[in-house]
Amino acid sequence: MLKEIEKRRSIRKFNKEAVKQETLEVLLRSAMQAPTAMNKQTWRFLVLQKREDLDVLPSLHPYANMMKSAGAAIIVMGDRTLNSDPYLYCDASAAIMNILLEATHLGLGSCWCAIAPSKERIDAFSNYFALSKELLPIAVIALGEGMESKGFEDRYDPAKVQWR
Repeated sequence: MLKEIEKRRSIRKFNKEAVKQETLEVLLRSAMQAPTAMNKQTWRFLVLQKREDLDVLPSLHPYANMMKSAGAAIIVMGDRTLNSDPYLYCDASAAIMNILLEATHLGLGSCWCAIAPSKERIDAFSNYFALSKELLPIAVIALGEGMESKGFEDRYDPAKVQWR
């Protein structure tokens, strides 16, 4: 697993080739193996495969230009009927990391773009995709065959660690 952790990088250039349904299901299965607060499994997912949905994302999110070349995207949401927002963020983040690592394992590029806590972005995604008020859009993940390669960057910083 350390191999995928070291190899995982944010990829922002894709070849527009669609991501297969079976591959997306593998990514979702991986996401749903993530731990959640009180095992409430609050995450919900909206899978975007249509080019028109992917192409509109940069108008909803200022840092999502890579979606125009992505082969698919997954919006990760939290179900507010099951827990409070701080726990939804934690649950979604664990699911997102599983998606990113599994995408790397499968040879796909990926990029995590936070939606929440920006009220403007939450409203934009909620309105465009007609999400119920119970669903909090937390992030959108670009997926596809990466057209760029990034090497390993050792980010370990002992100055950020305290030992007792």
